[in-house]
Amino acid sequence: MMRLILFFLLLWQPICYSQCDGRYLEEVFSDVDVSTVTYSEVNNLQLDIYQPVGDTENNRPLIILAHGGSFIAGVRANPSMVSLGEAFAKRGYVVASISYRLMTVLDLIFSSTTLNGVAEALSDGKAAVRYFRKSIVEGNAYNIDPNQIYFGGNSAGAIIAIHAAFMQDGEVEDPELIVAMENNGGFEGNSGNPGFSSDVRGAISLAGGIANLDFINSSDFNSLLITCHGDLDNTVVYDCGEPLSGTVPIELCGGGAILEHSSLIGFENHHHLLFEGSDHTPWGWDGAAENQMISFVSEKLFNNLDCANSTGEPLDVLGCMDSEACNYNPSATQNDGSCTYADLYYDCGGNCINDIDMDGECDEVDYDDGLGTNELDSETPQVIKMIDVLGRVHTSHKSGMLLFYIYNNGKVQGVVKE
Repeated sequence: MMRLILFFLLLWQPICYSQCDGRYLEEVFSDVDVSTVTYSEVNNLQLDIYQPVGDTENNRPLIILAHGGSFIAGVRANPSMVSLGEAFAKRGYVVASISYRLMTVLDLIFSSTTLNGVAEALSDGKAAVRYFRKSIVEGNAYNIDPNQIYFGGNSAGAIIAIHAAFMQDGEVEDPELIVAMENNGGFEGNSGNPGFSSDVRGAISLAGGIANLDFINSSDFNSLLITCHGDLDNTVVYDCGEPLSGTVPIELCGGGAILEHSSLIGFENHHHLLFEGSDHTPWGWDGAAENQMISFVSEKLFNNLDCANSTGEPLDVLGCMDSEACNYNPSATQNDGSCTYADLYYDCGGNCINDIDMDGECDEVDYDDGLGTNELDSETPQVIKMIDVLGRVHTSHKSGMLLFYIYNNGKVQGVVKE
């Protein structure tokens, strides 16, 4: 009986590997193309996109990576990020290495300024996720599966990743962290690409930590968490403590504490690789450790992919199914309630649909632009909603379409736009 069980265990992974068309577990591409785009116009931040050359797959998982550097240094093209970007792109993933805002070394003296700097970086990370969701709606130039976006990072970047994946709105109790987030646009941040989800499917934490272990709870059991950590790390401690050998006055809990917490709450989707006797990020200077880390992450990430868990039945693709919504997902098969819509008279980018004098005020409410229909006094009935024959609300009126205009005085008027 034991031999039979062992046979099926050995058989399982090759079957899953074939379901993914031989991708994602090992390197299957020889060359990688790297391009750079601006993902946050607000803060002028760029990211590098790694894609396998010659790939024809149009529904690829995305890994977003953030570099290390204690939130005061580091660049998106450092050797660790380049190595990870190339390794996973050659496996068939799309990989993005991001820049994010850095604080000064003096900001690390006080907990309030430290947390403010971390909140800025987290805001940037979430904007990067939204950038790719926005790109999917705009034609999906990178051929990304919106339901398979993962966030990973090294050291400080891992702190961004794990909080982007597991800290949810309403779970923050630390008053200073609440203030830091409120000063930086709230839970979603203010780094751009609004109207799109910043949710990710999981996090890859390479020597990172989390501010509160309870951010990981039963609501996260379907999320993936991969942690790699040295147990002698003094930069981000393996258990719980203050970073940088106790010189930064905030507490973080590293991979060891997260592992213990996961065991206590029954979080089985957490996979941990211990680098026994190692200090901070041994994969950054030890080639053998880097190979071990990449192999571990590749295996655990692969096992979480839809193709590796496919039973042959079509998988539900969650997303917004309303073509009138700003975040319409043409690939969605199940509506997840995430649809967002433009304000009346505006497009999804927040721009006026009609603005003949280009003054930033929409013609429908601009009373000084010289247009007859807009030189109206406050008693003139105003359109408050446009609906079609099925009762669906529209935010713009396309040519040839019949819509019913509902006014604030109760009047309803059928209008066909020429």
